[in-house]
Amino acid sequence: MRLRRLWPCKDIDISWSDVLYALWMCLVSSIVRRENGELEIQTDSSVIPCISVRAAFDLYLSARTWKQGDECIFVGVNVPEMSQIAESHGLSVCGTDIDPLTTQANLSQLRANITHRTRFIVIPHLFGHRLDLREVIELANARGLDVVEDCAQAFSGSRWWGTQGATLSLFSFGPMKTATALQGGVAIVRDSELAVVMRNELATHHRQPTWRYLLRVVRFGLIKIAAQPFLYGFLVRVIRKMRINHEDLIHKSTKSSSSVVFSQSLNVRPCSAVVRVIARRVEQSDERIQQRIAKGRVLHAEIGNTVPLVLRNRRPNSYWMIPVLVDDSDSFKNALRNSGYDALSGRLAAVGNVDTNGAMSLEKSVMLPFSPQMSDAELEHLGEVITNYALNENELRDPDVEYLTL
Repeated sequence: MRLRRLWPCKDIDISWSDVLYALWMCLVSSIVRRENGELEIQTDSSVIPCISVRAAFDLYLSARTWKQGDECIFVGVNVPEMSQIAESHGLSVCGTDIDPLTTQANLSQLRANITHRTRFIVIPHLFGHRLDLREVIELANARGLDVVEDCAQAFSGSRWWGTQGATLSLFSFGPMKTATALQGGVAIVRDSELAVVMRNELATHHRQPTWRYLLRVVRFGLIKIAAQPFLYGFLVRVIRKMRINHEDLIHKSTKSSSSVVFSQSLNVRPCSAVVRVIARRVEQSDERIQQRIAKGRVLHAEIGNTVPLVLRNRRPNSYWMIPVLVDDSDSFKNALRNSGYDALSGRLAAVGNVDTNGAMSLEKSVMLPFSPQMSDAELEHLGEVITNYALNENELRDPDVEYLTL
């Protein structure tokens, strides 16, 4: 079998020194049984470390105790579990649309969907871009609504912890996120009474055993090794020769938790090792993020204007992921794979199915392979491949190449 390099869609944003630090924190915590779960960061709001963004959102809903049948609005797309959590608390979930290229909320639709039973709005910052939420917050304040700001994809360094005026800002440090600790989330709570109730509720949750986090660090360390381009290319070819869809396998292996244990994972506090690793990643994140921003701008500049590139020329953007809109995603992904780049479909889903055409279009977008480890020449070549595909798909096909098909 010929050995070919294949760049994975997304690398794990963690260094080997960070992996070793995480292992050491697991060992230290086990020996001295240190269970301090406090996290000190530079913000004037309450900071609550959680096991995940989903758990933090569930904690918020438990603290608010909305009535059965109350409503919430999810803007655009999100991971399906977020709306499922809202529904599990007896809430009725409504979706509103976004522009698929700018990710801006459809404010007129959002305004029209607010009723006397609406209690809060969930709005995400997508793919590393930070939205200007002033109009959304003004609308929410006028209607007496909470704003839950989903920043899971938007962490951009230690100096920004969400939008002033948002009730709650949620950050993720899960395995595929920026400055990952391989697990964990942070809730920034700007309502002091709400923060007290959330802390009291969190104190009733059982603490995650340190050994579970240790196994997680080892697991993702092995995945990080497997993501090296030559080894990754070999593994993908073996998997596909076995008639296994490697894309499904990747999504399953990199999820924060399986569907079987998802509900139980919400009522868990992070062990002290998780909190200490998050603190280290936050403290050391700024320089690495600036390097990624520089690489992301190189790739954006090389993708021609004929390509429907999401967030083109939008600032600020930390380039967590780089999506494009395509009509035939399988054809596009296969074309890139045969040029050495493994593009994948995303995990986000449109919330609601009425008048959300933009969100549904974005749901079908394809994530480009992108890593700060790629050279400028590699990024320029990737941009050329993508641009050529948009101009003429047939130009990408080489009769001498053994094509990988689904």
